[in-house]
Amino acid sequence: MGEEKKLNMPQSLLLLLLIIGSVAVCIRLKTGGPMIGLFMSWIIIYLFCKVLKINYDHIVSGAYDAIRVVVPTLCLLMSIGVMIGTWLQSGTIASIIVGGLKMINPTWLLPLTLIFCAVLSLVTGTSYGSVGSAGVAMMAIGNAMGIHPGMVAGAVICGAMFGDKLSPLSDTTNLAPAVAGAKLNDHVRSMLWTTLPTFAISLALFTILGISQTSGAYEEGNLLVYIDALQGEFKLGFLTLLPAIVIIVLLLCKVNAIVSLGLSAVCAGAVSFFYQGATLQSIIRVAYNGYSTQIEEAILKTILNRGGMSSMLQYVAIICFAVGMGGMLDRLGVLGNILNAITGRINSDGSLILASLLVGYVTSLISCSQPMSHVLTGNMMKPLFKARKIAPEILSRTLEDAGTLSGPMIPWHGYCVYMAGTLGVAWSVFFPYLFLLYLTPLFSIFYGFSGISIKHVETNEK
Repeated sequence: MGEEKKLNMPQSLLLLLLIIGSVAVCIRLKTGGPMIGLFMSWIIIYLFCKVLKINYDHIVSGAYDAIRVVVPTLCLLMSIGVMIGTWLQSGTIASIIVGGLKMINPTWLLPLTLIFCAVLSLVTGTSYGSVGSAGVAMMAIGNAMGIHPGMVAGAVICGAMFGDKLSPLSDTTNLAPAVAGAKLNDHVRSMLWTTLPTFAISLALFTILGISQTSGAYEEGNLLVYIDALQGEFKLGFLTLLPAIVIIVLLLCKVNAIVSLGLSAVCAGAVSFFYQGATLQSIIRVAYNGYSTQIEEAILKTILNRGGMSSMLQYVAIICFAVGMGGMLDRLGVLGNILNAITGRINSDGSLILASLLVGYVTSLISCSQPMSHVLTGNMMKPLFKARKIAPEILSRTLEDAGTLSGPMIPWHGYCVYMAGTLGVAWSVFFPYLFLLYLTPLFSIFYGFSGISIKHVETNEK
């Protein structure tokens, strides 16, 4: 087979401009988010291929290869939907809300959310699991307390990403050093330089936000009314907490995330049947369509009327079209053109790290996948780090500072779509509060240009 035809730089920029335009128009017109714009990107790419006489079958096969990589994420999303629906029906979330409203001082909800989600992600190695369990519960408590939902979601995501990024059990924490040629322990130790200071700053900022949210004209909300309403609709007690205990134990035992979510949902279904008196038909209906409350209180309606597999199908569509688009752009050479333009002006350690971060963001923007971002960025930047004799753990740290943390900041990225869908908060609402995610790369750049923590190796290891 001969070399497949690819786009040049002007053609790449024009194609990206058209795709970004189609997505932006759909978001601007408030027509259901970026989904139709991303779908149209496939049509735009097809027309490009026809006009430039490029083999579309070869290009679209890149889309299907890329989608195959994120199939586990799609299954995970639908599993989360099922679990949230069954947790609501079983009274699990109601029990956690009532417990939280009685025990947690609203002033300290945000910093406690950050710490709780960070610890859970750190010990389980999965931000997906901690967001789907602890994150959902903290969102519900925050909504009932009248705390800004974007702030609570920001604390959940920052905590979850901190734990996921540093946990030796996390897939990205193992993939990044594998791509860069670093040792896992060296990689984690190196990441502490950029991640611990930003976690401390984030904790301080969320504490300040919590104090400002609950002072002045703050109305705590009718907490007793909420508690009475929840106790009227559900039987509460220890039994209703079993689904939450099941998922945490399974994740700690490193059971597959989808299986853990499924078993937790089954446990919740059993609690609904035997304890709440629900019928089998209603349990299955809730697992697919989500829970619908009889409570009239508006705040509780927004908390309880959600979940179900069907609630996640729109997010599955967004991820499929976004990741598929990334696979096609990669086959067309768009990614290579942009990366070469970025890496062409490197003349110091600082500019190399800055370029690596930019490449990480570009690969995340286009591929919509953290593993793809690590592999593409790592393979491109590894020779440049070797040429400057910079230790491989600095490269692996940089891969995580951009590739791992950029996911929740990109509206059509699989990670962001998952967070928004699971927490029930739009990207534009929680984005301003992702302190950890956009402060960490700034520390990485500062270290690069100042030389702090930048380790050099005298000889290349064979």
